[in-house]
Amino acid sequence: MAPFPDEVDVFTAPHWRMKQLVGRYCDKLSKTNFSNNNDFRALLQSLYATFKEFKMHEQIENEYIIGLLQQRSQTIYNVHSDNKLSEMLSLFEKGLKNVKNEYEQLNYAKQLKERLEAFTRDFLPHMKEEEEVFQPMLMEYFTYEELKDIKKKVIAQHCSQKDTAELLRGLSLWNQAEERQKVLKYSVDEKADTEAEVSEHSTGITHLPPEVMLSIFSYLNPQELCRCSQVSTKWSQLAKTGSLWKHLYPVHWARGDWYSGPATELDTEPDEEWVRNRKDESRAFQEWDEDADIDESEESAEESVAISIAQMEKRVLHGLIHNVLPYVGTSVKTLVLAYSSAVSSKMVRQILELCPNLEHLDLTQTDISDSAFDRALTLGGGLPYLEHLNLSGCLTVTGAGLQDLVSACPSLNDEYFYYCDNINGPHADTASGCQNLQCGFRACCRSGE
Repeated sequence: MAPFPDEVDVFTAPHWRMKQLVGRYCDKLSKTNFSNNNDFRALLQSLYATFKEFKMHEQIENEYIIGLLQQRSQTIYNVHSDNKLSEMLSLFEKGLKNVKNEYEQLNYAKQLKERLEAFTRDFLPHMKEEEEVFQPMLMEYFTYEELKDIKKKVIAQHCSQKDTAELLRGLSLWNQAEERQKVLKYSVDEKADTEAEVSEHSTGITHLPPEVMLSIFSYLNPQELCRCSQVSTKWSQLAKTGSLWKHLYPVHWARGDWYSGPATELDTEPDEEWVRNRKDESRAFQEWDEDADIDESEESAEESVAISIAQMEKRVLHGLIHNVLPYVGTSVKTLVLAYSSAVSSKMVRQILELCPNLEHLDLTQTDISDSAFDRALTLGGGLPYLEHLNLSGCLTVTGAGLQDLVSACPSLNDEYFYYCDNINGPHADTASGCQNLQCGFRACCRSGE
């Protein structure tokens, strides 16, 4: 069966994660010394966390995919009707609470292996059935745009519950790439044998010269680069090459748009719906209290998704700041944070410190203040190469702050400097109502008036 277009394939990405987890627990199971209490408990704790994620995955599928399909087709599907996941979780809990000595551990191990093998035999074909049976049904009952929206919500829910998105995993593991990647492939009946050792004269991809690999990497998007960084130490180092990270669009990446080319080729005028969605996410995120005891069942589905996406964006930003920019920041030329739901003045301050050679900075409709530029003004001579700056809709940036910023950016182009028409503080009269520097405000700032 031909694969479905990625943007409407609602099963493959989450299933990739589930299959990865299956591979991991099979690998751990084969290496656990059940006579050792620490090994025994570590395995059970890992299994418990894994099967909690399986259960969360099925709950998301029930609500956002199968439930919608049942409504549209007016047919009941008993896809996740059994209680095997709950039974497995109960098995792990009993092992952690009731097994006390080596004899009991060894007896429990036999039962555990049998139950896990039976679960795996059913779980893998179950996912295959969803991909081969229910995806075509979705294509039949839903429009292309509806399926794109369904997929976005499914991915957002997964990311809000667990950092399963490849980008986040890549960012968090950026400095921890292992020497080798264990590639485990599974079918309905069998687990593939361990790959044979590569011969010295092999011409496999891992033996290509660095310059060739770097050329190949240049065609990859940020998500794919983060995947590659986990393959080996060599690939991790190549993925940190600055030329691969010249243009950053974290707001888009957090929503599944992996564009990473020049800003001139990006649609700089987003449609009204896109802007409205970003504002809704920002509002929902600001109203949401991480420490509050929230009953999510009472929240509207749309608000829940909005908060999830904003949380995802915040994690992407933190990942870039702490794990990527310390290596590639000096090579970054473009940073677009327009309509960000989660960016703060502190984040912008950290980014500007790490990216002194920026040429294009877009902070349209973000909730930042003058403090976002403090570090850029006090360290390293400002932003000497910045030519394009957009502060449209940044209501809390003052005239005084704008004056200091312009003074620190000698390369700013009059045609490409936009700021809010509601500036307060010194020079407010001069700046008010302006759309760019052609009004003479730049000259005013330069002279220090």
